[in-house]
Amino acid sequence: MKLLALKLFNFRQFWGEVSLDLAHQEERCTTVIHGNNGAGKTTLLNAFTWVLYNDFSAAFALGSLVNNRALTEARPGTRVECWAEVLFEHTGREYRVRRSRFVDKPKGEAVAEERAGDWLLKLNGTLIREPDAIEDAIGSVLPSSLHRYFFFDGERIERIVKSENRADMATAIKTLLSVEMLERGINHLDYARKMLERELRDIGDIETKRLVSEKTRLEDQKAQKQERGEALLQDLHDQDELKQKYTAQLRDLASVKEIQERRDVLQRQMEDLEQQLGRSEDRLRRTISSRGYMVFLGDAITEFKELAADLRRKGELPAGIKRQFVQDLLDRESCICGAGLSQGTENRQEVEAWLNKGGLQDVEEAVIKMGGEVESLERQIPEFWAEIDQEQASIENLRQKIGRLQDQISDIRDRLKEDGDINVQGIERRLEETEQQITARHREDAVLKEEIKQLAADITDIDKKIKAHKTKDKEQARVKRQIAAAQDAIARLEEVKHRVDLAFRAKLQEKLREEFRKISFTPYLSKLTENYELMLVDPTLEGEAIVAASTGQNQILSLAFIGSVIDRVRYWSQKHTAIGLDGGGFPIVMDSPFGSLDSVNRSNIAAEIAMLADQLLVMVSKTQWLNEVATEMEPSVGAEYVLVYHTAKEDAEPDAMERYGRTYPLVRRSPNEFTWTEVVKVDRG
Repeated sequence: MKLLALKLFNFRQFWGEVSLDLAHQEERCTTVIHGNNGAGKTTLLNAFTWVLYNDFSAAFALGSLVNNRALTEARPGTRVECWAEVLFEHTGREYRVRRSRFVDKPKGEAVAEERAGDWLLKLNGTLIREPDAIEDAIGSVLPSSLHRYFFFDGERIERIVKSENRADMATAIKTLLSVEMLERGINHLDYARKMLERELRDIGDIETKRLVSEKTRLEDQKAQKQERGEALLQDLHDQDELKQKYTAQLRDLASVKEIQERRDVLQRQMEDLEQQLGRSEDRLRRTISSRGYMVFLGDAITEFKELAADLRRKGELPAGIKRQFVQDLLDRESCICGAGLSQGTENRQEVEAWLNKGGLQDVEEAVIKMGGEVESLERQIPEFWAEIDQEQASIENLRQKIGRLQDQISDIRDRLKEDGDINVQGIERRLEETEQQITARHREDAVLKEEIKQLAADITDIDKKIKAHKTKDKEQARVKRQIAAAQDAIARLEEVKHRVDLAFRAKLQEKLREEFRKISFTPYLSKLTENYELMLVDPTLEGEAIVAASTGQNQILSLAFIGSVIDRVRYWSQKHTAIGLDGGGFPIVMDSPFGSLDSVNRSNIAAEIAMLADQLLVMVSKTQWLNEVATEMEPSVGAEYVLVYHTAKEDAEPDAMERYGRTYPLVRRSPNEFTWTEVVKVDRG
């Protein structure tokens, strides 16, 4: 997928038609777009995702897409249209995708309503209008489930590592695993199993009918709860988007901008602490689960020591002589002193007495072995309690810190709810309601998961009873054998899926660690869990202890993960392209790629980012581009643009930047009452 151009017409703050030709040459494959906050960098990012996937990023304030100036200047009764168009090529074919919206400007006082327009694709000049066909054509190049790893907001990139995004990540991973055929087979076999069980219920005896009916009831309950769980995940995603929208609106209001930014900082700190708390509680659970039994061994240890001491007091330990040695003397009927040991003699009776004492040799060996283990346990018990005390102290400390942060956030909430600006009050109340909805959904999701787990256990128990139920009817026996065969086939296909997943995750983690080492200077290792949760571990500590990653480290971790996903997407694309032709390269389009990173990490990312993808489009502010970033990325840059923000605000301060000996305005006074953005191409000489 090679991006060639982006065109906009009356799209958000871009008035009129705007065109950007994107660098895509092999050596000069990077396009840089410079612009201040609010100038339209995020709008450009979302133009790509809107056209291709009808999707917007969390930071993109939802609202009208039609440019306000174009709508104001239009005559009543006329249609005002906005559109965005993406031109790209892939495996020798040209794709021109356009999506539009429009407003029929009303006459009089009626409110203008924005509506969806056309979604069109020209594939090698052939026009395609059917949405399903367009979606399939784009999805065959870059599936929708993967697009967020190629088009993203760098300042919020750390959201990828959040646990609530695991469902989205799992969907993307399933696409890369190419397990659709396996899943279709599993679904078909499961349908066949249900039909066979229905037949068994119809022909079975009373007990069989009861068991099969009970299983059907449990499976229906489980399916309903799973469906509700999927709806909850989507609802959580929607509520989180709303939360991001309201937060962005508060951040954009000058009167409360600083307060909101302070709350953003506090919430990030609290999220980091909550992650640390979760990991600390997990370590505590694992420690108790694996070693907690030792605290109940005190009486057993004391009893063992008393038993060993009693044997020593009686002279039975140490055993002194081995049983086998005594038996050999008796078999030869000759003592080591030369005396005979014939049957019935006094000498033989005395040696036979030693045979019983020699039997304590095994006891002595067991006492010695257990004695070492007991001593080890006695040393570990105080170590166990020290570790428990330390972890509990850490948990309590984290809870206190979280509590203090919650108090500060609560104070900010109260200030905003009581703000003199009615608009601020309304946004804050909607934000609070949204957060309450998110909390309630998380609680419901946790309950649902436990209920589904219990239902699955009940269904397994019913299956065992059906299998164990004896029947003399040959027809019932036949159907039961067929059900068992279907269940066995499903289990085998599930095992194949699991093995494919293990192999894929190993490849993904290998690439993830490689990319993370290139960018980060820390000694930590990146880790991808079986649930596709990203985390950092310290390899120098026992058991690869989990590290409480900072926001900056999570940003680096997320970027490294994107690099590993891109590597797998290249493989997926080549695998799915006809007759083995190369599947083509893939771009990265990112807004504010350097987040809150320090200069060293900014330099490392700038040097590595152009290596991650075959093409790069980055949107940066003037300060983000300075120094190490410009130095590292300059060799790969093939095109540059400046977003000139024409503001109607009278007291706005002009701003500009220097590029190749020329001055380019970033902010300038609008000649009229409208605020809009102009795109100027940089002359690179």
